[in-house]
Amino acid sequence: MSSPDVGMARRRDFNRRADRLICGFSLILAPLLWTAGLFVQWMARVEADLTPGDLSELDAATFAAPMLLEVHAREPELSTTGSALLFLGIVLLVPAIFALSRLAAIRAPWAAALGGLLLVAGLMARAFYLGVDATTFNVVERLGTETATSLILDGYGDLAYAFWRIPVIASAGTIIGSLLLAYGLFRSQRWGVLRCLLFLPAGWLGMGVLKEHEPGFGGVALALALIPTGIAFLQGHSTRARALVSRTERRALLSW
Repeated sequence: MSSPDVGMARRRDFNRRADRLICGFSLILAPLLWTAGLFVQWMARVEADLTPGDLSELDAATFAAPMLLEVHAREPELSTTGSALLFLGIVLLVPAIFALSRLAAIRAPWAAALGGLLLVAGLMARAFYLGVDATTFNVVERLGTETATSLILDGYGDLAYAFWRIPVIASAGTIIGSLLLAYGLFRSQRWGVLRCLLFLPAGWLGMGVLKEHEPGFGGVALALALIPTGIAFLQGHSTRARALVSRTERRALLSW
């Protein structure tokens, strides 16, 4: 029979392995799924075969909602696939943020805790917005583009600022959260300046109901920041910032 100490050591080893796998794969897959979702949504607009006249008229609208509703009406499969990939990215970004917060807490516990909290709250708001988008797309499929657009634009303010504006506030908090978490990772010497800068655009992505598509540049920046950290987790290494200018100064202006 194995001693209690051996059994406890095995459990600790299992927990460490599980922790590395969850953190590592979430840090790798989350930005890839997020980027894929942004790109597929953008491709839906490209494949919607909108004429120059259509584009001019839709771009002249105050909000991006008419454009997105028209795109969904013409390319529902691509539009839905993009939203599904974004949602999967949001789900996996939650454990990824927890993993980053643990790294940042080494020397900046308050920045890590508050930054992680704000970012996770913002991710919940983005999930809410995707749910609203899905509802509006369903209205388009049932009522047609013209009727649905008129109905949705009439109530756009109620949709965008629902629940006492809590989703709006939580979503805006990701801007501060990304700054705090980037500072914590830099302060703890886990990330350098360049990776922190690549991480910051994540605070501005997907903020609101029926927001305009972009090709995924923000997602690519997020992937460049998170994937090396995820690989380090899987390998069991402790990620550290690497100076690209000076070997002795880890906080050099150009550091990864």
